[in-house]
Amino acid sequence: MHSVLMKSLIFLPLLASNSIIRASPIAKNEIQRISDTKGNKGSKGSFDLLLTWTPYGFAGNVSIGSPPQQFPAFVDWTWIGQYVFTTKCQGDPERTSDCFAEDQFIFNQSQSRTFRNESALYPSRTWNPNHFFFYEDLTVDYASDIQTIGPSSTRVVIQAADQQFDITEDPYPFAGVYGLSPAFKGDNASIQSTFYQAWVAGAWPEPFTAFHYCYNGSVDTNKSTCQGADGLETLGGYDDSLVQGELSWYDIIFFPEVNVVDFVYAPAIYNYWTLNLTQLTLGDKVQALNESTGAGAVFDHASYGRGAPLSVNAYAELIATTGATPITLDSPPNNGNQSFYQVNCTTVTTFPPIRYQFQGHEKVWEITPSNYVEKLDDICVLNVRTLGDGDFIAGNFGETFAKDKYVVLDFEKNKVGLADLNW
Repeated sequence: MHSVLMKSLIFLPLLASNSIIRASPIAKNEIQRISDTKGNKGSKGSFDLLLTWTPYGFAGNVSIGSPPQQFPAFVDWTWIGQYVFTTKCQGDPERTSDCFAEDQFIFNQSQSRTFRNESALYPSRTWNPNHFFFYEDLTVDYASDIQTIGPSSTRVVIQAADQQFDITEDPYPFAGVYGLSPAFKGDNASIQSTFYQAWVAGAWPEPFTAFHYCYNGSVDTNKSTCQGADGLETLGGYDDSLVQGELSWYDIIFFPEVNVVDFVYAPAIYNYWTLNLTQLTLGDKVQALNESTGAGAVFDHASYGRGAPLSVNAYAELIATTGATPITLDSPPNNGNQSFYQVNCTTVTTFPPIRYQFQGHEKVWEITPSNYVEKLDDICVLNVRTLGDGDFIAGNFGETFAKDKYVVLDFEKNKVGLADLNW
């Protein structure tokens, strides 16, 4: 998960539209487009969840309960379940207005006849620190209910929020987080994505999810491959017609440094789609990787995945190579802690591509200069995000890396599949 719920530190608030006493079938404005979900061209029974870009990442509609309560959910490859705001505030379901604004999307558990308390199986849990609220408590109670997304409708274990402090000043444009992190052997349902739970229950035909991004500036100017949306998260399969050539499959690794330099939780969380990065180059110039920890490529298409992932040292090399100069930005292109640099817009085509190789294949994946230079009005800025110090330890491979690529997650074999996107 990310600091998506601490938006006041990073982003301006968006508007939500519905009362706290119920989840909404459709949100206003751009979120409304999320609801128009359709089947895909891939596996029979799979489903294309249409995604809308938000400052936090991508959002799509899901439903929970009987009758179904539909609401926008933040779709997150790095979270371990279905987190959802409920009426509960500081342990009391009657104090909803003490924590939530009137226009906050929530799931009203009292209105679902199939809602079931699962605290006997899974005791409540609190993380502090966390990447929802940093040093405020993130507390969840475990429950189960029917989750419906497209053709899939099955009982799953969910994380029912017990909100611990007042967020009435800033309503969020979603009611929760649809987590899609991998499930490891021995994990119980309290730390399994609801997609994985539904696939195990037979509600999805295949253990795959797939993503591609119809970004502004892509060759798909009408976003037709995303059915007019900003992106697609295909559930229960993938679309062969979007694969150029063939998929390259990579085993994910256990990489504890993630909880040190990237997503810091207590208790720690390690369920990430992390690959072993074996080579990083700027053009043909090899950049050093951390020899003591190894180098982890964490797949994450939310806000932390914005910006080309580089080490501090490789970023310094890129700055020197491109002749970049420091700039202070009111609205930077990513939320990393590194400084930002501007470049001459007329020389971008001469910059080196950023290239990556992962353990398992010799295939080289690259981010082109046009995809790592962000044009902000008439200024061109290096959109790079760094973690740690010195040589490469970890990076978030998401929105910027995913441009012109097709990303498939295999929940059965815990593999990441990559292909060039067949626009």
